[in-house]
Amino acid sequence: AALTTPLFFSKPRVGIRAPHFVMYVKELLEKTYGQRMLERGGLRVTTTLDLSLQEKVEEIVRVHIDKLATLNVGNGAALVTTPRSGDILAMVGSRDYFDAARDGNVNVTTASRQPGSSIKVVTYAAALENGITAASILNDSPVSYQSAGSPTYSPVNYDGKFHGPVPLRYALGNSYNIPAVMTLARIGLPVMMEKAKMMGIESWSSDPSRYGLSLTLGGGDVTMIDMAQVYGTLANMGKRQELRPILQVTDYTGRVLEDHRPTRSFDALKPEVAWIISNILADNDARKQAFGPNS
Repeated sequence: AALTTPLFFSKPRVGIRAPHFVMYVKELLEKTYGQRMLERGGLRVTTTLDLSLQEKVEEIVRVHIDKLATLNVGNGAALVTTPRSGDILAMVGSRDYFDAARDGNVNVTTASRQPGSSIKVVTYAAALENGITAASILNDSPVSYQSAGSPTYSPVNYDGKFHGPVPLRYALGNSYNIPAVMTLARIGLPVMMEKAKMMGIESWSSDPSRYGLSLTLGGGDVTMIDMAQVYGTLANMGKRQELRPILQVTDYTGRVLEDHRPTRSFDALKPEVAWIISNILADNDARKQAFGPNS
């Protein structure tokens, strides 16, 4: 009976916790010390990871992705940071690191992806620093843009409707596309891109001619790490803090090789602008037309 019983072999799994974060840190260390030192130097590394939070976020990602299976969503990622210090508390790069069929070992938090409407905060932050206010009226009406050598660009809203004159507060709250494109056209791509760079976007080329007005709708690839720095800047009242995964590195004798205290933050955005954008994002009333009264 034993000889005739079919055998089903489990996929080999390495007993490793927070695998995407571990591999991320390993890659950083290898760039600094080289592969030989990394593997044989007896390095002892203290990181910023909160393991209990990490495992809870892994569960949250897995559960929500499974709920979305009927919508053909097969993967997801999450990054949790402390804006004031820049500490990375949790990094979940995929639904399951060991799921080779879904490229589970690919760390989506460091991969380039289109950010969609989440990038609009950069456009509006730049606008608020350049004479536009949260009460400024933006015209959500049909509009087309023509540039040399490019087809006509006519942005549309996700609901296919036009909403007429709307204050900036409600344009951002309801995530209307046309006002965001009009605002970018008004302040100019270089202004928005420079503000994005200051707030943490490091993935874009420095040449504005490579992009168009769709940049404000997510037309330029970024990493989740970029976006964590952008929103961390908003949460930190306009001060940008570089993300850090490593607190300290010592060798096997205890000699300190690296000791990372929080780097000094710098002003990437006026504090009053950071406050206004955050206030809009927290305003249920500002988004009720698109998302209902209690979103």
